[in-house]
Amino acid sequence: MPNTPHFKRSKLGLLSLLIASSTTVMAQDADSSASPVADGAAIEEVVITGYRGSLLNSTMAKRDSVGFSDEVFSDDIGKMPSQNLAESLSRIPGVNINREVTGEGQQISVRGLGPSFTKVVLNGNSMSVASMGDMNQNGSDGRQVSLDIFPPELFKSLTVNKTATAKQIEGGVSGYVNMKTLRPSDLGEGHTLNVGVDGIYKEATSSTSPKGSLTYSFSNETFGVLASVVAQSNDHGVDGYEVIGNVLQGACLGEPGTNACADGSGDGLRYSNIASADYAAAHPGVNAGDVIDISGQQSTFDAMQLPYIGRMVSTNGKKDSVSALVSLEYTPNDDITAALDFLSADTANEYTRDEISHFYRRNYVYQPIPSDIQLDSKNQVVSGTFYGTSPWIGSQDYDEETTFTSIMPSVDWQISDSFSVAASASFTDSEFSRYNPYGLMFGASTTLEYANDGIVPSVRYGNTSDYANYTTHDGEDRIRASHTERETSTTGFHVDFEYGDDPDRNGFKFGIHHDEIESTRQTFLPVFAMEYDGNADGSVTMAEYLEGSGATAELTNNIEGYIRTVNFGSNIDGWNGVQSFGATDWSAMKDLIGFDQWQEEQQNLTDITEEVTALYLEFNTETEVAGRILRTNSGVRALKTDQFVEDQTGATNESYDRILPSFSAVYDLTDDIKLRTSASRSLTRANPSDMFPGAQWDGSGIDVVRVGNPGLAPFESTNFDIGGEWYFSELGYVGLTYYTKDISGFTYQDTILENLDNLGQYGVDLSELTPTQLEAEAICSPNCTVQVITRVNTREASTLKGFELIWVQPLDFLVEGLGFNTSANKIEDDSPEGAEITGVADSYNVTGYYENDAFQARVTLYHQEGAVAFNSWGQDVETRDRSQVDVSASYRLPVMQDNDVTLTFDAYNLNNEPLSTRFAGDGVLGDSQSYNVYYPGTTYTMGVRASF
Repeated sequence: MPNTPHFKRSKLGLLSLLIASSTTVMAQDADSSASPVADGAAIEEVVITGYRGSLLNSTMAKRDSVGFSDEVFSDDIGKMPSQNLAESLSRIPGVNINREVTGEGQQISVRGLGPSFTKVVLNGNSMSVASMGDMNQNGSDGRQVSLDIFPPELFKSLTVNKTATAKQIEGGVSGYVNMKTLRPSDLGEGHTLNVGVDGIYKEATSSTSPKGSLTYSFSNETFGVLASVVAQSNDHGVDGYEVIGNVLQGACLGEPGTNACADGSGDGLRYSNIASADYAAAHPGVNAGDVIDISGQQSTFDAMQLPYIGRMVSTNGKKDSVSALVSLEYTPNDDITAALDFLSADTANEYTRDEISHFYRRNYVYQPIPSDIQLDSKNQVVSGTFYGTSPWIGSQDYDEETTFTSIMPSVDWQISDSFSVAASASFTDSEFSRYNPYGLMFGASTTLEYANDGIVPSVRYGNTSDYANYTTHDGEDRIRASHTERETSTTGFHVDFEYGDDPDRNGFKFGIHHDEIESTRQTFLPVFAMEYDGNADGSVTMAEYLEGSGATAELTNNIEGYIRTVNFGSNIDGWNGVQSFGATDWSAMKDLIGFDQWQEEQQNLTDITEEVTALYLEFNTETEVAGRILRTNSGVRALKTDQFVEDQTGATNESYDRILPSFSAVYDLTDDIKLRTSASRSLTRANPSDMFPGAQWDGSGIDVVRVGNPGLAPFESTNFDIGGEWYFSELGYVGLTYYTKDISGFTYQDTILENLDNLGQYGVDLSELTPTQLEAEAICSPNCTVQVITRVNTREASTLKGFELIWVQPLDFLVEGLGFNTSANKIEDDSPEGAEITGVADSYNVTGYYENDAFQARVTLYHQEGAVAFNSWGQDVETRDRSQVDVSASYRLPVMQDNDVTLTFDAYNLNNEPLSTRFAGDGVLGDSQSYNVYYPGTTYTMGVRASF
């Protein structure tokens, strides 16, 4: 029977209870609204707040825009309708979320392109966040901005521009996102104090974590000050399944006592025909050590396809964060306003990632005996038993810290009735550090039962639900460590001029922008004594290390003291495999190995610096055509980029100029119908990690080397949009947009065949070949052919075409306060072969809501179609379709109404939808083999908020 929390059974009841509560409140509201207003009674002005107020502000902003844009406003000042800023943006059509393995939104993608193609700015200024991606260890040396470190309480609004204007900072082929922080004037005059306290319950960890927020503001006609702080401690736990490559290409009979194939061929699973103890116990008449007759099954064994390192993964830990905002405003007269905005965010993430691998390359320790193997039509193993296997148990202990600081002074000066200037300076700095020692041990010989019976295969050991048995294996039990530091910074100034009585409608704007962006990354490995060094990955065997370090405690004599139990699978729907296993106890292991005293040396240093200077000119017009208003925005942006790229192998300089024109127009076909069109040219600079000139061997041999390409040109896109909206009420409208993007310079992975002796031109130092590589060179010399893998710009243009639909529908004619809003994005990649764009996915979301003066509730469904994400070992890996249900509700208490005391409740991922990718194509059970699957579980938040 699946091992699932009992609380899951009440989720449907929870949703039903919420709907029932809404119905009751609606009925009461309807009864009260039926009473007629007495003659002569004063009629109060109705102020729309809450979620409907946010929708109304978004509708008004969209209606007043010239180009194609969407804006998300806080529900009420200081409250954004979701966990973080990435989540807040997800209900905008065409915006998809890249999620952390915990399920929390981390980065956003606009119109099918990856997060690196979206330019994210803070209060109109450049910014960057030093991040290394998610806890699945996906690197993040690109230009994407991780938004999960920013709490919504510090922001007023988020604007997504999908069409470019000359004033916007370049860098976003797909979109331009402006995050506006709160200022004192946003909370009105006088003193204001907002307080919020939340308890966050994670179903995956069965634990509750606290969150608190405090915002104070004072403002009058001359001066304003706002100070806000948000602190949160968040437990997280995720169970999942991974492979790191394609299926193993077949198997071979192993050479006894070695890791080689008996016939000298093959790179897949080595199997044995020598009976192990567990095989003998399951087969009467067979003794351990007997030679087994496998002639009847050898063809099946040789053909079977298995995942390359198939493993169950459990990640558990705690993420603490503190964020603060200080904003000052000074208005000495009606013409001048000065502001100083300071934002900081600090997160500390400590977690342990434990893995138990059932299949791994070449079976380092034991060669299993396959039995009862069932294959599908593509020879993938559907089910089977493997005797004499030895699980690979790895454990990594992570200690991460991310900091972000920004200081942004600005001044606006209305020089005359028709001329004004706005000047701003900006500085942001973000640092990231990660320490992660890794321990690898192998378990005792046991029986593996494997069945690919779902998106997570069932895995059991020794007919039991747990596995915690170890023996030591000299030369195989390993320990290693790595340390990564990354820092990003931006420094800039912007001066913007406006001329005209209303320059947003009739007038022109011009200005100069200058930004310097720098990103540095360093990696370190420990320094070991020579007598127990010799592994290229920085690892040493446990026995070698303990002997060479003079440690008094021997792991071989006291292994139980360094093992802890990892519970697994309770949050995986339908899981019936292993439910616990033993892994490294890092609190004990670090003391044993003296981890805090380890010395380290720098292994890698990369740095990229870009100086960008831009001039722009922008015209806005408003005129009548056929008796109707036509508004236009046209402009041009001229920019110069100086780019410096460096690593330990060398440095390069590149410079280029670009001219980026833009045009948008909106025509009032009627008072309520607006037609829009837009054309623009935009760019995104190449991923920095693809540009560093260094080289890195792919594996332990000399077959493949990966090199950077500092000469990569930026991606440039020609964009066209046409569409419009029908505003049938103050709040409600329907909008439809068709768009195309022709992107030149998109990069793809290219392979060049080179002789080993010619690799110096790619930055390869042949004097640093490892002993294993020298052995390989001796075999093939002098004609050693090496695959050089790099990224190059395509010669063909990549093309995206798509439709966006948005519908905001109040249902006040049925029940006051009832309604829904929905949006959808249908997109296709129409690129020629070799220039395809990964990650292009259709998506939609639907939100139903109800609210009155005291109560509000909404249910949201987010759906994203699967799409090809990347290529692994020559085979495409694609995301699976994903639908997530979120619920939110609040109730304003009838006491202390002047203080707006409100109870809140939120449930995220109520349906426990996993994050999952698979190898493209049909496979087992009509689905492809999983690449990775993570079950983040459901998160519940209950809280109280008040204003004073």
